[in-house]
Amino acid sequence: MSLPVQSLVDRAQASEWVNVVPGLADAVGDWVDEVGALRARLSDEAARVARPGLVPADRVAVHVTAAGVSRALRALTRMPGDLGSLAPVRNTQQWAMEAGIEALVDQLALSGPASHEVARIIAGSGNLFPAPLRAELERRSIESPLIDTETVRGVISRSIEGVSDLSEEPVTSMPVTQVHSAEMPDGRRALVRVRRPGVSRQIRSDARLSASGATAMNRVMPEAGGMGPIGFVELIVRYGLEATDLRFEALNVVELGLILEESTKTGLRVARPLPGWVTKRVVAFEHFDGVPLQGYEGELADPAAAMEAITTITLESALVHGTFWADPSASHLMVAAGGELVLVGAGTVGHFSNQLRRAGITFLRSVLSGDAAGQVEAMRIAGATPAGMDVSELERELSSAEDLQVSRVLFGGEQGLLDALAATIRILLKYDIKPPVEVALLLRTVFALDGLAKRLQPDGGGLMASLVAMLPRLPELLADAEDED
Repeated sequence: MSLPVQSLVDRAQASEWVNVVPGLADAVGDWVDEVGALRARLSDEAARVARPGLVPADRVAVHVTAAGVSRALRALTRMPGDLGSLAPVRNTQQWAMEAGIEALVDQLALSGPASHEVARIIAGSGNLFPAPLRAELERRSIESPLIDTETVRGVISRSIEGVSDLSEEPVTSMPVTQVHSAEMPDGRRALVRVRRPGVSRQIRSDARLSASGATAMNRVMPEAGGMGPIGFVELIVRYGLEATDLRFEALNVVELGLILEESTKTGLRVARPLPGWVTKRVVAFEHFDGVPLQGYEGELADPAAAMEAITTITLESALVHGTFWADPSASHLMVAAGGELVLVGAGTVGHFSNQLRRAGITFLRSVLSGDAAGQVEAMRIAGATPAGMDVSELERELSSAEDLQVSRVLFGGEQGLLDALAATIRILLKYDIKPPVEVALLLRTVFALDGLAKRLQPDGGGLMASLVAMLPRLPELLADAEDED
């Protein structure tokens, strides 16, 4: 897959938004030269890493210890009830599923930040994953311990000299990274995102371990986020590879900021990266005073405008530009003074080739119109259909699925759309159709976006209204993608 890296450089040079920060346009060119080719191969690299292989002994020990603790906990908390209810005998399959989910969540909770990132991705993926698994994750509320301030100072000092007045508490935190306010060497205050020490190695090691255990994972969550167990491991690695190299983060926010600038949408500001202070482990962004969206209890200045802007850099941008924010999470957002929403880092940005963009447009249009043949054609365009597949039987099953009836999709609101997508994915997996990693990123983005939309507009209407508004444009976008192939 080739990304429009030169286009990104040209757009940055011509952008008023970029040129507010002296030297940023030239820095974008430097970052593209440095990591542009790596960025274009992230999906291929994720597929390469997500294969069984040797796992470092220390990481094996962590998982073995977590498994032992989990068994001990369940012996105390679950066994007495099981003996009384005879659940393992009365309903063996249901009992095995529940026990497997508890064991999986125990493992995620006890195995450190890399596993906590997996839990975050699953929890934010809506009904791409089984409801009991999501409910168990919500009940546990898995969070990584904060990186202590001295460690943060050490990571920063090894990358950037002269940073001072580091805030004791982080502005925002995630399992992989943490953001602090600090004073830069030139006296400017900035928001500095720091990668957690050791987490990149953990993510790669866990990928090999998870790939080896894909058969066991299949018993707990056979659909595994709409891509099967190995596909799920590839997706997790795809997120991890990008989130752990903060040079990608700098390019990501520039790309999303340019899309917003070109769309003239308001409602969301993007914190620009600061040239000269971007490395693999640390990235500095322009400073905003504010609070994390996750802890914000007030009202946004314009929730509808914020939702429209976020839809612009996710779903609309995926279909129009082949570029989309693939981790729409409140963890990346702050609320500035006056209730203005600010994006401080993106985590992951997906990129479609023209072929995948054509597949995405065809798929969305087909789901919204109840066109089973179109859904199958979209997977063929994406290169996901296996040889010898019974196309007529697949189309028949898609046509007869209750959740895929047009009336339920169009009049069922956001939930109707999400149910339709989940039903389609379940049926496709039965026929060994596994979407490419970038397509899986977009599917996960839709479900994650629904969760963020509910946070911004609790009364509903944000996600479905945006999609319905795009419907008239789909034929034109499809023709455009076909012309560019």
